[in-house]
Amino acid sequence: MQHLTENIRTIREQLGYSQEYMAVKLGIGQNGYSKIELGYTRITVDRLFEIAKILNTDVFVLLQQSQLKEAV
Repeated sequence: MQHLTENIRTIREQLGYSQEYMAVKLGIGQNGYSKIELGYTRITVDRLFEIAKILNTDVFVLLQQSQLKEAV
């Protein structure tokens, strides 16, 4: 799961999106979103698809185990 949360954070930062922006789009608080990225909160399949849509990326990209920092 760590690679998933790292990929989400990497893409979010590359797009210039703040955690607050993501939280608003997901209808949750910034603290709740932060817990997702830190891996404290499990990501449901529905939530994963929501995040992928906001980041304008494919779910499969988020699930990759390779480092996105090198690929992007």
